[in-house]
Amino acid sequence: MVKLTFLGGTREVGRACIHVESSDKSSFLLDCGINLGEKEEKRYPLEPPSAPHSIVLTHAHLDHSGFLPILVKNYKENIEAIFSTPVTADIAEVLLLDSLRLSKIRDDIEAPFDVEDVLYLRKHAVDVNYRVPLDIDGGQMILYRSGHIIGASMVWVEIDGHTILYTSDLNTRHSRTIYQADAEILPVETVIIESTYAHTNDRHPSLKKIEREFAEDVKRALNRGGKVIVPAFAVGRSQEAMLTLEAYVRSGFLPKVPIYIDGLIRKINEVYKLYWFLLRPEIRRQIRYTKQSPLESDIFRLVSDRDEPISSLEPCVVITTSGMLEGGPVVHYLKKLAEDERNLICLTGYQVEGTRGRQLQDGLRTIKIQDEPININCEVKSFDFSAHADQAGLLRFLSAIDGVQKVILIHGEESKSLNFAQRLKELKKSIDVEVPQLGKVITID
Repeated sequence: MVKLTFLGGTREVGRACIHVESSDKSSFLLDCGINLGEKEEKRYPLEPPSAPHSIVLTHAHLDHSGFLPILVKNYKENIEAIFSTPVTADIAEVLLLDSLRLSKIRDDIEAPFDVEDVLYLRKHAVDVNYRVPLDIDGGQMILYRSGHIIGASMVWVEIDGHTILYTSDLNTRHSRTIYQADAEILPVETVIIESTYAHTNDRHPSLKKIEREFAEDVKRALNRGGKVIVPAFAVGRSQEAMLTLEAYVRSGFLPKVPIYIDGLIRKINEVYKLYWFLLRPEIRRQIRYTKQSPLESDIFRLVSDRDEPISSLEPCVVITTSGMLEGGPVVHYLKKLAEDERNLICLTGYQVEGTRGRQLQDGLRTIKIQDEPININCEVKSFDFSAHADQAGLLRFLSAIDGVQKVILIHGEESKSLNFAQRLKELKKSIDVEVPQLGKVITID
């Protein structure tokens, strides 16, 4: 008998955390994240029903890794291993240290951990490569590529004679930097799958179309003398935006204006170069033979003085963190540039409910930064650079897996998860579908 307890990530996007317990009471966690759009108790996952012996970290984004230092500190005597791909462990450390730094300059969120707690995670880190079987508490585990960001994984486990696949964040289309999710997976009986874009109305356009629209809107803003702010997640969307702009500048479609890179993106780009062998072949070849990453192109300028792009009289582009406008350098640029009608804000990733990015996406044009109202007079556009599968992609993925008897939907707003559940019940009548509430315990015999 396997017992699954959903400690977060149910009917919401954020604080992904699932407690898995076998019949012999061995237990581990799948992810350990925070909800970036919430504060206080809703920000963190529930307490596990029993002390976990290990944690499987699927990827580095804070909604999957942000509670890790706190949990390991609380269960220091029990935690024996944190399993992940090597690049996931490296990037998670960078993101956690940065979130700690940001919490010290924000008065609305205080991080309940310190630098030592983050560095202590190294003691328990166990590197795992894709498609290599590994023993885990009460069973066996295999990591598959999920296609979400560099190093991101799906987790296949066999425990008490039952097989489970946890997709975490799943992308079923190639991006400029990495390959899509693995399609060839061992048969599995229970699938725990994300539903971020799982509504029937969620249909991703082709990436070529998105990139073209992005370049066209950037060009229009530059031609009217404006400046373009691209708030982006430091891992994934930043690199996609950079390579898209680089390609359109190289082709001559975009003018060769300064493209400033600010925030944590610079450190993450260094990690990308270190793990070049995980990237698409064309990038691998360039790094291997020229020793230079396309993310180091001479069209990019690393920001040393944030007033430089603001005070410059010429049009420019600024790619900066954070992607949901919740903190980081983007706050500085918003204060200085958002009121000018010539300028453009390009939202490139999923905007969690409750964040400033979601407020702008929903049409709000006055936001508060440190209790100071900021009028958003500039143009705001959203571009679907999403690294999550839409409903059609999720259905194709599920259809390719043999043996599925039960599907559990998580990591999606309630309306999207419920809509997808209804669609699955219509299409796959032999499969049991469930959308758990927070704290729900599902027992698999």
